Amino acid sequence: MKQQFEIINQLKIQAIEPDKIYYQIDFNYFSSKENSFPQQKLYSTIDNALDINYSKNPIPAQKIAQIKLNNNYQYYDVLKQDRNIIEILYPTETFQTLDDGIHYYILDKDNRLQKKENFKDVFEEPCYLRVEKLNGKVISIQKRPISSISHFSYDYWPNQNLKYIKLEIFNNQNSMIYLSEKFYDENGNKLKGNQHNLLTHQTMRYTEINKDHIKRIEEYFDNNGIMTNHVTYFDRSKPFPRLENKQFDSTGKINKITGHKPNEIFDDSANDLVEPSPYNTLIMDVEKTSGFLTRKLFKRTYDIDTTQWDKEAINRAKFLGIKPSQTYYTKLPYTYFSDERYKNFPHQKPLTLIEAEHQLSNAKYYDLIKFEVGDNYQYKTIVREKWQQTAITLPLEQFKPLENDIYFFVIDINGQLTQLKNIEQAVAQNSYIRVEKEMGKVVSIVKKTQIYKVLNEFEYKDNNLKSSKFTVLKSVVLPHFVIESKYEDERNIVTYQQIKNSQGIIIRTYNYINNDQLIAVSDHFDDNGIRTNHLELKLDESYDKIYEKNQFVDEKGNLIITIDYSDKESKDNSIIKGRNTPQPYDKLPFIPDMFEEVIFDCYLKQLKTLRDNNN
Repeated sequence: MKQQFEIINQLKIQAIEPDKIYYQIDFNYFSSKENSFPQQKLYSTIDNALDINYSKNPIPAQKIAQIKLNNNYQYYDVLKQDRNIIEILYPTETFQTLDDGIHYYILDKDNRLQKKENFKDVFEEPCYLRVEKLNGKVISIQKRPISSISHFSYDYWPNQNLKYIKLEIFNNQNSMIYLSEKFYDENGNKLKGNQHNLLTHQTMRYTEINKDHIKRIEEYFDNNGIMTNHVTYFDRSKPFPRLENKQFDSTGKINKITGHKPNEIFDDSANDLVEPSPYNTLIMDVEKTSGFLTRKLFKRTYDIDTTQWDKEAINRAKFLGIKPSQTYYTKLPYTYFSDERYKNFPHQKPLTLIEAEHQLSNAKYYDLIKFEVGDNYQYKTIVREKWQQTAITLPLEQFKPLENDIYFFVIDINGQLTQLKNIEQAVAQNSYIRVEKEMGKVVSIVKKTQIYKVLNEFEYKDNNLKSSKFTVLKSVVLPHFVIESKYEDERNIVTYQQIKNSQGIIIRTYNYINNDQLIAVSDHFDDNGIRTNHLELKLDESYDKIYEKNQFVDEKGNLIITIDYSDKESKDNSIIKGRNTPQPYDKLPFIPDMFEEVIFDCYLKQLKTLRDNNN
C-alpha cells in the first residue's frame, strides 16, 4: 500500500490526470493489483524521447503504449504498439548531406524516400526508416515495421483488485485477430477465462478448480465448435503426471491421452504482422540485426512459399559483393546451418584470406572458413579448418631486417625458420609461424597448428537443399570418411544418410520413416561392410517419448539379441558386452556443420586423456 501511495502521489506531482491519454515505453501485460499502477515515466506527447536506442536490449524492439488511468490511477485502457528493429543494407551515399543525429523517412509506393521532420510524423506509419549519423558517418539504417498491435482493457473491484482483463490483438488493417478474457474474484484470484483465434476460429476456455488435486481444466475446440482436447492440470501434491491431455476425434471419442499440453491456439510471439510494401523489399543486415529477429527470418525456411525470402537472400549476397564461382572467407562467429543460415545463403560480408586468418587473434582455437556459391547464390562448397594458436618466444635478432608487416614461416625440428612467400603458402601447411611487426618492434609471434579440415558440398532443387556431402579431409583424431545425405523437399529433414570409410565401404546408414510409431531405422556395419546392428528409433505407446531398439546380428545376419531401451533391465545384458563399441559417428543423422563439433570434441577428449596419462 505504501508503494502504491508513493506512485500515485508522484503521478499527481507530475500533473498526471485520469482519463487522459499518455505514452509509456515498454508497457508490460500484468495480472495483479500491485502492477496496475504505472511505475515508469509517462509522456504527454509523442516526441523523440520515446524513440530511444533499443539496440542494446537483449530483444531489441520498440514498444510504445498509449495509456489511460482510472480515478484510482490504475491502468484501464492500453493500446500498445510493438515494432521490430531491423538493420538494413542500404546505400549510405543517399544520406551524405545529413547532419549528425537521428533522421526519419518513409517510402512512397515507388520506393522513393520521403524525409519527415520528427518522430511524431512517423509514429503511426505501418513502417518507417530511422537513419543515425555520428561524426559524419552513417552508423545505422533501420526499418521499424509494426510487429503487433494489442489493446488491453482492465476492470477492478471496489477494493482495487482485478476483476476482468480483455486482450484484443489486431492486424495492420485494424481487424481483430485474437481475443482473450480473464475473470477474477474480489480477492484477485483467477476464476475462468477464454481465448478465441479469429483467424482459425479455434477457441479455448478454462476454469480454475483448485481442489481435489486439480488446479485447472482447459477445453479446446476447432473451427466447427467440436472439442479436440480436454486438459486437466494437477497440483504438486499429486504425483506425476502434472497434466492429462485427452485428445478427441471428430466423433467425440478419445483417440489418445498424453502428458503434454496442446499447442497454443494463438502464439503472438511467433506471429509478427506482415511488413507492408515496399518496406518488405528492403534487405536485412544480418550482421547488425538482433539474433532474435534473424532466427525468425531463418525459420521461414519452412514457409510454404519462400519466394520473397529467397529473393531477399539473393539480393543480400549481391549487395555484399558475392559472385558465383569465386572463393571467399567468412567472418566469425560462423553462422550455423538452418538455425542461423537461411536456406544456405551467405549473409555476411566476406573477408580476404589475410583478414580471416587474423580473426580471434588471441583465442586458443579459431576457424578458417572458405566458401564458394553457385549460380543460385547458395553455398556450393564450404571448407572449414580448425586451428590451434599458441604464443611462442623466438630470438628477435633474426627479425630485425624485416619491415613493419606480417610474415609467415615454417620451422624445422632444429628450430630453423624458413620464410614463406604469402598467407596462401602458410595455410597450406599443417603448422606455421606468424610474426607481426609494428613500429620496428615484433608485437606477436604465434604458432598455428591445424587440427582438422573438412569439406561440405551441396546440391539444390528450386533453392531447396537436395543433397550434401561431408568429407573429412584432414584430422588428427579421426580417419578419412564421407557422410552423404539426402533431404526432404522444402525442409532440412534428413531422409537418408550413409557414411563411407576411407576404402569407400558403407559403415552406417540412416532412413527416415516417420510412420506411426516408427520414426527412423539405422544400420551399422564394420569396416568390411558386414552388418552388425539394426536400430529402430520409436515412440512409446503414449506417443510421448522416443526410445531406441537395437538388434545385434552375427556375420550371417542372424539375430543375436535385441535391446529395447524402453526396458531398463535389458541394458546390462552380458551377451552384448564388447559388441557395442561406440563411435563418434553413431548418432545419425548429422546436419551440415554438426559433425565438425563432434571432431573437435574428440580432439579435446584426446588431449585430456594425454594430460591425465602424463600426470
